[in-house]
Amino acid sequence: MYGRKCVFVSGSKMVKEALVTHGKNLDAVSYAEVFPPNAISGVLFGSCQVFDTSRGHLSMEPPSPFLLGSDLVVYCHITACERGSRVSLVLDNEPVALWKRDECSPAVFRLTNVQRPSSNLLCKLRKDGLTYIVGGLDLRGGRPPDKPENITCATTLRSHLVECWWRLGRDTHVPTSYNVSLSSGNSTWYWTSEADKLVLPRAVLDVNERYQLAVSAHNRFGRSQSDPFSLEHKDILIPETPRITHVYFGKSSTLAAVLRWETPDDSSQLTATVRLQPDNSSSWDAREATRLGRDEVRVDGLEPLVDYHLQIRMCTTTGVRKCSKWSPAMMRRSPGKGPSQPLHVWRILSNHKTSSLQNVTVLWKAPHPESYSGQVEGYKLVLGRGPTAWEVMCAASLSQFSLLVPADLPPLCVSVVTSYGMSPPASVPLALSGDPGPAVRLAVPAANGSALLVSWEWTKPRAPGSEELYYVLDWISVPVGKRELGWKKVPVDQNNASITGMSVGVRYNISVYSVSGGGVSMLSSILAYSGQLKPVAGPIVSVLVHRATRLLVQWEDPAVEQQRGFITNYTIYLRTLHVHSQEMPTVVAAWGRRQAWLECPEGAVAIQMSAYTSAGEGRRGNLISSQPKEPAAGPVALVLPVIAVVAFTVLVACWSCIRRRIKQQCASWGPDWWGKKLPKPGNSQAIKQLKLDSWSDPSFPDTDSDPLLSLISFASGEDSQPPVPSMQHPTKAETRFLEAVVTETPDHGYKPQLTAVPRVEQPDQDQTDPTEENRFGSPLGNLLSSVELDSSTWRHTPELDPDRSNWGDPENHPPAVDLQKGQTVVEVSLTKGYIPQICIPSSGQEAE
Repeated sequence: MYGRKCVFVSGSKMVKEALVTHGKNLDAVSYAEVFPPNAISGVLFGSCQVFDTSRGHLSMEPPSPFLLGSDLVVYCHITACERGSRVSLVLDNEPVALWKRDECSPAVFRLTNVQRPSSNLLCKLRKDGLTYIVGGLDLRGGRPPDKPENITCATTLRSHLVECWWRLGRDTHVPTSYNVSLSSGNSTWYWTSEADKLVLPRAVLDVNERYQLAVSAHNRFGRSQSDPFSLEHKDILIPETPRITHVYFGKSSTLAAVLRWETPDDSSQLTATVRLQPDNSSSWDAREATRLGRDEVRVDGLEPLVDYHLQIRMCTTTGVRKCSKWSPAMMRRSPGKGPSQPLHVWRILSNHKTSSLQNVTVLWKAPHPESYSGQVEGYKLVLGRGPTAWEVMCAASLSQFSLLVPADLPPLCVSVVTSYGMSPPASVPLALSGDPGPAVRLAVPAANGSALLVSWEWTKPRAPGSEELYYVLDWISVPVGKRELGWKKVPVDQNNASITGMSVGVRYNISVYSVSGGGVSMLSSILAYSGQLKPVAGPIVSVLVHRATRLLVQWEDPAVEQQRGFITNYTIYLRTLHVHSQEMPTVVAAWGRRQAWLECPEGAVAIQMSAYTSAGEGRRGNLISSQPKEPAAGPVALVLPVIAVVAFTVLVACWSCIRRRIKQQCASWGPDWWGKKLPKPGNSQAIKQLKLDSWSDPSFPDTDSDPLLSLISFASGEDSQPPVPSMQHPTKAETRFLEAVVTETPDHGYKPQLTAVPRVEQPDQDQTDPTEENRFGSPLGNLLSSVELDSSTWRHTPELDPDRSNWGDPENHPPAVDLQKGQTVVEVSLTKGYIPQICIPSSGQEAE
């Protein structure tokens, strides 16, 4: 009967067994170990292997255990000789090459120089698609013991035992025994040990006797013997083992542990050595301790928040150094540590508008994470000293703070506050020494453009007593405000420093200060790039003067952030406005005025500029065109156009007045009728109105049908004149006629003259003489009755002055007819337009 198991072969640990049995007798099933499917990392054979020891077995020469480094011959015996079968050997999941095999004889495999102290062998038979494990062996190797060395024995005054130990050497991998012999004179004592130490009774030792102690080791592969060790009671006597009673952690420059112990011996004659082992380590670290008192020491250099196993031992200070055993270990957890070094601080001074105050921006760098434990809780600023000191707490995320301080600049200190303490205060240098600062000489960029090496040196002798404490190097991008200020503290024995984290194509203003006991020196600055690029914009060009073959151009540099390097020169491109014209470049140096005279072709030209840096030519700027202007003919040519424009303007503004004056002058030279303007009946408004209203009167003479071009009123005069006789009010139709015919006319228009006979007022106003109305005519009577008569213009002219001096202005009011003596003149004044004059015959003439 036999059993079958599915065995999965892999390089990982064997953890599971799966059994498939055939038959009823399970006792005949062979043992097999199965690898889990999820751990398969390279199946050597089929997924199912049958473990069947009835098909063969394994043998080896020499047998196990064997001496490491030997050559082994392994035989895989197959019980039944079956054709088509194949035999293989696996050593720790690695196939072993077949050495030789005859038909139906055992397969022979050879293993040379085997150094593995432990391994496994499996012999497998492959037949009919199945793999049978026919046998297996566990290989065990070993070596002879090394010579025991460094034998040491020790005891104390109060101990009843003597302990001896030695160094074994290499591991033999096989059981090894150690025999210890102690001899003195003719007496010898033997002890056996399975380890590297042995405890002897102290009673067998005579304090006045010298002994020889030897250790021999032996196993199946060989024996070894140590050198004799001379043992004397006074030589093996060591101090008592101390016992740690208390451990606490104190403050120092580094995290330290303070140990207290107790021992029966006099501690003043002994020195203490401490060793410690972190909880996550397997090795001990022995350190010399600093003696603090009779039974107290301190060990420095501990890591924060670590569990330590601590031990202590005491050593003699006189004669041969002898040390006690290590004390039992005591475990303690170290606390977190606070920062032990002051912060690096700097400042920026700027005057405030109030003279008694000054604006100070304090800068600091965060402490290194390895210098403290826990979290940074904030930064504490203290201004002044004593009771008047002023404190402010800044958030942990800040690296600068601005405040107003008095002009006398009191002391200002900064400290960082962490979960486990506060750093020593760092004094901010505010005072100015007035000494000249170091001169910046060179700024060398790195190859990748991310750093600059800045160097400086002293150019003037320094004042006595102003020894430098350190340098401060700061830098800021140009234009100011685009990025935050960067700075670093440099030791005084160093005259160069590297600036990292810079951007290519950005201009930086770099300054160096010297800080001494007397204050901060004056700064020394330099502009530099960590790497230059081509400009992204060109200069803005304009033309100042353009002559026939020469022109003067002026340009403005692009913005600093667009230059991306130091401009070395410019190129001005000229070409005519023709389509296929060729450009004429002209190179201009970058220093000097931003102007240049250029030779140019005649006619209009197009102009454009570009700038160069060490990286090459950048983009071109604005494109403009210009053409030469005609040369001026001197001051006269400039003044004549102005005079012509002014004269034309005056002529247009005064044309009507000038024309009237010319006409008047011409009229004075010619006959009287030349200057008269005859009326045009077609322009008469009265005639037009009569036509519109279909109104006419045959009794109204044609000579009296003059238009009334404006409202008529009699001018007021003296009160001594006789009152104006009352006239009959006009009818509605007559009033409409007057309103229609009274319009605005030019002052030089036609002035009609009316001759009328005044009415004689009857006693009875209700009775009218029809002859009077027929005599004047209805329209004229209505006309006179619709105007306002002023008594001042109603006067009798007994005599007429031949020269017409009493007629007023002969130009404005010339009489139209010659008046006879005794005639009355009625002047009718109008508010606007023409002024009619009416001659009324005197009463004497009317009677005639």
